[in-house]
Amino acid sequence: MKVNEYVRAASLEEAYSLKKSSPKNKILGGGLWLKKGNGDVDKLIDLSRLGLDQIKEEKDYVSVGALVTQRAFETSPIIKKIGGGVLSDAVHQIMGPAFRNSATIGGSVYGKYGFSDVITALLGFKVDLVFYPEEVISLDEYVKKPGFADGILTEVRIYKSSAKSFFKKVKMTALDYPILNVCVTKDKDYRIVVGSRPLVACLCEGAMKYLNEGGKDVDQAVELAMQELKLGDSMSAKGEYRSHLARVYLKRALEEVK
Repeated sequence: MKVNEYVRAASLEEAYSLKKSSPKNKILGGGLWLKKGNGDVDKLIDLSRLGLDQIKEEKDYVSVGALVTQRAFETSPIIKKIGGGVLSDAVHQIMGPAFRNSATIGGSVYGKYGFSDVITALLGFKVDLVFYPEEVISLDEYVKKPGFADGILTEVRIYKSSAKSFFKKVKMTALDYPILNVCVTKDKDYRIVVGSRPLVACLCEGAMKYLNEGGKDVDQAVELAMQELKLGDSMSAKGEYRSHLARVYLKRALEEVK
């Protein structure tokens, strides 16, 4: 990837104007996945002066700036209070500390990467994404929409929860991409998430509806989840193997959080 010009934006207004002026102008997050792209970048827009690297506890939610690193997120005492620390645990399993000190939460979410442990874990909770200039959209809806948001992701709002939680990342070695990841949480309602399908993580809505309306049979819930999941092949695993893993870990997760 070749970058023609590096711009450190002085304001979100400037950054947005530059982004909109050309499809070849790109926002810089951690830069770890952007640099693997094939296309050249005209202007690379750095947001590091704009105060987007803070984690703040609000009344009903935790505000995570888009430039908060995975490592800062992982080690934050505020994040560790959500869902028994499952979000911290999930991010801790990504690569090594050097990687997590560069990769950002905003970049991990915005990119809708199929292998994203971050998205899988966050979908276990109510989460809103705040985009400049004026859009707020739930993470649930964002991952379903085709393409990427027009605005600049500035904040990830994670609503407070004391849910019972389960997260599992299946991988060959500590530094591998996941073959599959699963997150199940239960607060008032169940949320069941499967990622690295190898498509972007999704909620198993039929299984959730069954359980949230009073269904008790774990095997039935797993079967409903499997009916709606699309599990395919990748270089790391066949869809058939992913299906086997999904059945095993969905059942284990549901038994653990019930």
